[in-house]
Amino acid sequence: MKEQEIRPSGLTEEYRRLTDVDALQYFDERDRQWQACVACGGTEVQPEFEKTGFAYVTCKNCGTLFLNPRPAKASFDAFYQDSESARYWAEVFFPAVAEVRREKLFRPRVERLGNLLEEEITGIRHVVDVGAGYGIFLEEWGRRWPDTRLVAVEPSSSLAGVCQTRGLEVVEAVVEEVVDHDGSADLVTCFEVLEHVHDPLAFVQSLVRLLRPGATLVISTLTIDGFDLQVLWDKSVQIHPPHHINFLSKNGLGQLFTRAGLVDIDISTPGELDVDIVRNAMESQPDSSKCRRIVDALAPDEQSAASLQKHLRLHRLSSHAWVMAHRPPATA
Repeated sequence: MKEQEIRPSGLTEEYRRLTDVDALQYFDERDRQWQACVACGGTEVQPEFEKTGFAYVTCKNCGTLFLNPRPAKASFDAFYQDSESARYWAEVFFPAVAEVRREKLFRPRVERLGNLLEEEITGIRHVVDVGAGYGIFLEEWGRRWPDTRLVAVEPSSSLAGVCQTRGLEVVEAVVEEVVDHDGSADLVTCFEVLEHVHDPLAFVQSLVRLLRPGATLVISTLTIDGFDLQVLWDKSVQIHPPHHINFLSKNGLGQLFTRAGLVDIDISTPGELDVDIVRNAMESQPDSSKCRRIVDALAPDEQSAASLQKHLRLHRLSSHAWVMAHRPPATA
């Protein structure tokens, strides 16, 4: 898989342009508050850099990079519900890549989850996907395991409507406001959402609330420990506020999930794009000579690039992280 396949450059550039315009409209620099680390709750931070008027800091305790000071949650809610960039993503960007992502991302995701949950899979009869988007993950899950109850939690009315056309049970709400599903799910999934949310601890606690005792939570997100983010740092297009505001370290992810009451926490980084992302940045950014020297030394050709990416996956050094954990079993 290549970055260009799932994030075509023309569509991506327009999306980022619209985002930068929207940021000026929806976020007032005067309406921002300092906060503790979104992962571990630590209060000692190191200022790092600013991007498009938003400041990022690193937690000195767990190494998480996060937006701080942070605008009010109401500003983010309005941005995601009403902004031009949000409409562009839902109505233009994602429809253009939906079927490619089905093949390259969602089917492999279902396959990987099935392998990870091999011993538990026969007991999974109720799956809730939070931030379900176009519902493709749940649709693919249903094709593999057709007897599963599939629930899509999606706050966007347009995307919730798409999920309904796929025959899914839909809850049109943010997960913190979901009712009537507490303690019901055998599996809760949440892909590429944690990096967006205003309060990660409250968000993960809401995911846990949906699980029955002993059931499984699986999320994917970006980790700042990953190769492409460490190499590109403030030049990374992944760090693009106000969309991506939380880049938890692996340490931070472990602490966050522990604070949320989860057990048996397993963190992996099955990413496939780190090397390709850095190579693309080298081509598009004129001041990337440092990146070029690093990548040319480590991955001068396609074979060595593939070997490097495999190394990143095996040694938990990719920026694409998966966290699997369990709600504790009920006590007698």
